[in-house]
Formats: sequence, structure tokens, C-alpha cells
Amino acid sequence: MTLLYQELTRELRRCVFDVHNALGTGYDEETYHQGMIIRLEKSGFPLRSKEKRFVEHRGEKVHEFELDLIADDKVIFELKSLQSDFLQPNFVQIISYLKLWQKRLGLLVNFGLPKVKIKRIPFTEKEKKKTENYDYIKDILAPTDREHLRNLREAILTVFDMHGLGYGESIYQDLVLAELRHKEIKYASKTIIPVEYEGRIIRNFEMNLPVIEGRFILGITALQKQIEFYDIARIQTYLRALKLQIGLLVNFGKKELQITGVRA
Repeated sequence: MTLLYQELTRELRRCVFDVHNALGTGYDEETYHQGMIIRLEKSGFPLRSKEKRFVEHRGEKVHEFELDLIADDKVIFELKSLQSDFLQPNFVQIISYLKLWQKRLGLLVNFGLPKVKIKRIPFTEKEKKKTENYDYIKDILAPTDREHLRNLREAILTVFDMHGLGYGESIYQDLVLAELRHKEIKYASKTIIPVEYEGRIIRNFEMNLPVIEGRFILGITALQKQIEFYDIARIQTYLRALKLQIGLLVNFGKKELQITGVRA
């Protein structure tokens, strides 16, 4: 199978190796960034550096991204100087850039090790599929809860229809909250939980999951294959601490949108 932009990426990889060989290991990301600009320009590649774009929803700018480099208007570079292998947030970051800039290929580069590492990250928009499961909460929903749930579900599906899959969880949380504001659905973005142990308050914990209409805790994840047990258990802990009954967990996943109800 022929790789996407095979000849182009071969030349781009050569530029990466040249910069790393010339500069060595131990500098910060910006140093390698400047070296890449010089090397790519020397090779005659059209180049854009530190370009910014916003993720917008309903006319509201919910998040700003600034990528490192775009070469030949085709390939996005995300440059790192890590004394480790790539981390999950690095993959989320470059996939978000590819989605927002509508490019098909990214190169994730780590200059921070004795041997430079390059990872190809292809990207295509996913078909909009979804699965929903409310079995765990349907028997405890009061009539007003059902109305709130319908409104919240509609907001989530609107974000999904407008933006699809491919961003990280913080972006989707911002997008959903923007849609809640648009629909005038009440929510608290942060809630203090007094954590009690052996009859004593040991910490006031700030929960960063929104509480919808004072009734539902909403958890949002992204780019996971499936909803994970940890995320369910975390919401259950918060529900018990706040004496609430109902949570909703949403995964803007790798291949589909997943929504499931969670009970305390």
C-alpha cells in the first residue's frame, strides 16, 4: 500500500534528520522549530509557521489553536523536545490540528532523545455514528429529569452534528457548554465537593465536570475507543458525594459518539 504523500514526507523527514544531526540533543522545542524553518525554506518548501485558528460554535470562539508548521500546504508538523516517548496529549493535539486545518497528514517529531523520533499521523473525518444507553437511569428519572435529559441530549447531538469527531475532551466540553448557553440550559461548570473521611472534612475538592440543572453530572471524554470503567467510577464517586442520582457520560470517540447514563 502506497503511503500518503510518500515522496513529500521522505523529503520532509530528511529535513528533520538534518536539523537533529546539526544541532544535536538537548535544546528546547523553539530552537528546533527555528532550525526547521531554515531547513525547510532551504529546500524550497512553501511554509507557514505558528499559524492560529479558532474552534467556533454559534459565533463564539471556544478555543484557539496555534500549530507549529505546515509544509507545502499539506503536512502539519508538531515539534516536541521530550526526554520520553510521545505522550497521549501529543497525539490529541496534532489530530485536533489536522481536523481544524482540514489536512490529511501530520508528522509528530521528538527532538528530545539521542535518536530523533518521527510518527506519521494520518487523518480522515469519521462517519457520524452514535450509540446511546440509558438503561441504568431510566427507572429513576422523574418527569422533570426526562425533560432536562432530552434538552441535554439535543445539545450534545447538535455539537456532534456540527463538529463531528477528532478534537480532545476539553474542546468538546467547551463546545457543549457553548451549546448549553445557546439553549439557555442552566449549568455549573465547577462544583466544590467537601470530601469527608471518618467524620472529618479532609479537603474541599473542585470538581471540573459540569452539573446540569442542579441534577445531572456530565462527563465528557474524547478519542477513546470506548467508555472506560474509570470514567464511570469517577462520576459515581462524585454523585455519591453530592447526593445526586444521575450522571451522563459522553465519549466523542475514535469511531463513534457514545452516550451512557450513570447512576450513583
